[in-house]
Amino acid sequence: MAKYLNMLSYEFKNIVRDRMTLVLLIYPLLIIAMGAYIIPVLIDNYADGQAKLTATLVVIILFSSIAPLITGAMLGFNLLDHKDENSLNTIRVTPLSLSGYIIFKSVYAYILSFIASFFSVFGVKHLSGDGYTVGGVNLWDTFAWNDILVYALVASLFTPLFALFLSAVAKNKIEGFAYMKSSGIFMLLPILVIIETMQDCKQYLLGVFPIFWPVKGLLVEIDMLEHVHNLPGPLYHLVGVVYMLCLTVLAYKVFESKNQT
Repeated sequence: MAKYLNMLSYEFKNIVRDRMTLVLLIYPLLIIAMGAYIIPVLIDNYADGQAKLTATLVVIILFSSIAPLITGAMLGFNLLDHKDENSLNTIRVTPLSLSGYIIFKSVYAYILSFIASFFSVFGVKHLSGDGYTVGGVNLWDTFAWNDILVYALVASLFTPLFALFLSAVAKNKIEGFAYMKSSGIFMLLPILVIIETMQDCKQYLLGVFPIFWPVKGLLVEIDMLEHVHNLPGPLYHLVGVVYMLCLTVLAYKVFESKNQT
């Protein structure tokens, strides 16, 4: 336990100098500013009727999903830094060990992702006023704080999964950046769930993308997308937890096998 506390103390001391932590402190504020003040104006000016409802749902899904991706990318680049500097072997012989280091960084990034996810959504909800009102109903009013909390807890599991995937398949930071850009599609595909033809059994085709489960769970919990083929909201979250944890273990095994001494 002492070795993890020492690592945590080190992270806190370097909270400003570390790029990952610095970015994670700033980008939720940017998300809140854009979501609360800029995007509503664009939607009001360029969308109306059903198009406005669709655009609003798309924006809500994007702002709910972006934090785990950004946090995972930052952790992935941190691991790729070690790979570029050939310092993974050095970490192996420390008391912490490579597996202990990965676990610590994953938990640390997960917590940061959870905080960023929760306060990003919570901040946009409370600062946007009537900016997301469609047909006289403010869609953010349907989001209870406990729905946002559960969503953030589950969706943030995507952070260590994406980080380990990125650092496992990329040989260096240049490749990592390329993979990160192409992997951004993972965050866009769950948007298809708002299409009427994807709300029956075909919705589960999107389940291969991990972030689908917490996104759909959130939308079901707030009664945004009602359909006879939907699972109960908590079950979407449970499947998401099990699925992402299994994929994270698999990603770690691939990462470990590709970085053997």
